[in-house]
Amino acid sequence: MSGWCQRVSAAVIAAACCAAWAAPGGTTLHSWTASVSGPALHGKGLRIVSAPMTPSGYLPQAEGTITTVRWRYSFASTPPNGLQAYLCNAQRCMLLPGAEGLTEAFGGDDAAKGFVFAFQVPGRGALTPVLFGQSNQVTVSFR
Repeated sequence: MSGWCQRVSAAVIAAACCAAWAAPGGTTLHSWTASVSGPALHGKGLRIVSAPMTPSGYLPQAEGTITTVRWRYSFASTPPNGLQAYLCNAQRCMLLPGAEGLTEAFGGDDAAKGFVFAFQVPGRGALTPVLFGQSNQVTVSFR
């Protein structure tokens, strides 16, 4: 994973909750949800990282592994063409195909670790108008 994802601030502005349900076959699945305010993008060619989103409190299963991750992000205005959005955890980053979705790309990773979003608009120079983030959210399902 590239260094920009490793240098994410440790300050967490997350609101998280945990839930559990029984999957077909009797396996108990759990989930946590967290959201943070989205970052502002002021310039092209700069990768901007959100505040970390982590589970709050005790996870029901300390050895939990991710099954799926649902994501959603939004901005105060329509993002410019070419916006690149990534979802990252401690092991990997994934280029997101849209503003919301569901992925199994983080399957098997540690569910107790957090996530960040990273955004970039290709090019150089100022981004006018500034693109203000509204909300970034993940729901992490694990067993």
